[in-house]
Amino acid sequence: MSIATCRLDKLVTPRIHDRLIISPTSLVASANAGSSVPVDTMLRVASADGAILSWRAAAKSSWLTLVSSSGGAPDSTIVKLRADTLSQVVHHDTIAFTSMQSPGDTVKVPVEFTILAPSPELTVSPQARTDSAFAGSAQPHTFVVRIGNTGGLPLSWNGSVDSPWLGLSANSGGVPAQDTTSTSINVSMTPSALGPGMQTGTVTISAAGAMGSPKTVAVNFKIKPCAETTITLDALVNASITLADCGAPDRAGSLAKRYSLTANAGDTLSFRLSSPSFDAYLTLHDSLGTLLAQNDNCPGSTGPSCILDFRIPATGRYIVEATTVAAADTGVFSLSAVRERAPLPPQSMLQFRGDSTTSIGVGQVTPESLVVFRAVLNDPNPRDSVRLEVELVDVSTLSTVNRQSGYVAVGQTAWIRATGLAENAGYSWRGRACDKTSRCSAWQNFGANSAAAADFFVNRVPENPTIDASSLSQFNGAAVIPVGGGTGGGATVPRCEDSLRECAEHGSRVFFVSVGTRLNRTSRGGGTKIVREEQTRPV
Repeated sequence: MSIATCRLDKLVTPRIHDRLIISPTSLVASANAGSSVPVDTMLRVASADGAILSWRAAAKSSWLTLVSSSGGAPDSTIVKLRADTLSQVVHHDTIAFTSMQSPGDTVKVPVEFTILAPSPELTVSPQARTDSAFAGSAQPHTFVVRIGNTGGLPLSWNGSVDSPWLGLSANSGGVPAQDTTSTSINVSMTPSALGPGMQTGTVTISAAGAMGSPKTVAVNFKIKPCAETTITLDALVNASITLADCGAPDRAGSLAKRYSLTANAGDTLSFRLSSPSFDAYLTLHDSLGTLLAQNDNCPGSTGPSCILDFRIPATGRYIVEATTVAAADTGVFSLSAVRERAPLPPQSMLQFRGDSTTSIGVGQVTPESLVVFRAVLNDPNPRDSVRLEVELVDVSTLSTVNRQSGYVAVGQTAWIRATGLAENAGYSWRGRACDKTSRCSAWQNFGANSAAAADFFVNRVPENPTIDASSLSQFNGAAVIPVGGGTGGGATVPRCEDSLRECAEHGSRVFFVSVGTRLNRTSRGGGTKIVREEQTRPV
């Protein structure tokens, strides 16, 4: 069995259609004369049976308006009553609701609106403010509070705050009647003395005798710890320190930018901070906040700050902080973070005469007591400065001489002018590249010859070769031929002794001349009779 319900009036009188129901059935409201704020009331529109009915509504007075004048029940509409143009009496009107599904059925809602004596009415906006700043920041944050008066009389207001980090640009003032735009104050929030976390405060605006007084503005101010921007090693950071940055944790009153990087145990890192605007200061912390290193200046200079050759104790995250020596300084800066590595061996090594143009071949003689060395230098750290170092070895005495160039940029050519080289000496040499951290490449030998062989010889002063009787010998094979002796049919081989440098080192021409003729460099062209000439081998 099922139970159904129905309306008795429709059973008795079936021709009666569904009808509109409006609630509340009447409106009674009041407002002060001159008030510019409308009085809002909601009317709900429904049907007696819950069916959907289309509806329309209308009123006659200009001080009464409907936000929606038609719709489909169930529904609602807002009635707005304005007092700003009305006199101090009771005003009446009627809102008539009709439905197309209920022809001739009109539901009337009477409205009674009493206008009271004029009065000031305080309004304040916004009602709340949320902001954030870095801990220790020197930049105040501000927002605007607008103070209005929607009433018919002017008002005088007073403002106050409940927290020392809040401030008002004005503490009192007045607002004309029906003025909602002319009066505003700045509220400042100063983060410099606040620790990380959410800070709350209240701005209160009160106006004696005004409706709606007092009004409050809730302020939520989140103080954030210093931000840490991630950087990679061997990078150059160009940025600036501003009043909005966080306070330097280790330097009271100074502001800072902080950067995080990852390094491995055993890495050697160098940091350099420079600025045209402030005296720089650097600090280095581990991930737990422990201060590992700090410095004001770079070696040999003031202004820039350096932390050089810091050996990383453990793999992990590290924080480098760019800050200032003087409190509250600001400005642009450049920060480099470098993993130190040795330069590459020098390339394109060459040797020249003193004009730096005429090359000296490997093992060749130079007629000067100086030699110019050249090499191209490179380094894995592109912003390093590098220099060429040369080691000269006298191949006869094995004594060494070291020379070095000035610093050049990576990829540039370095030159060394080595003077005062020993006469008649042969030298071999090698070079290496070194940076300003005293890291050097491996030595690179010049030339493809043996490291023990001379790369060049010095012969600045030309000399005639000397010869004497004790320096000459004659042989038949390995047997010495005495003076006046015979060869026995074998070839005669004159031989230079070690005292004849040019003969021994370079080979010589041996001249067989008439007996009693002196042999010297001019003999051949001076009328001396040369019996024959043979080339001997070096011994």
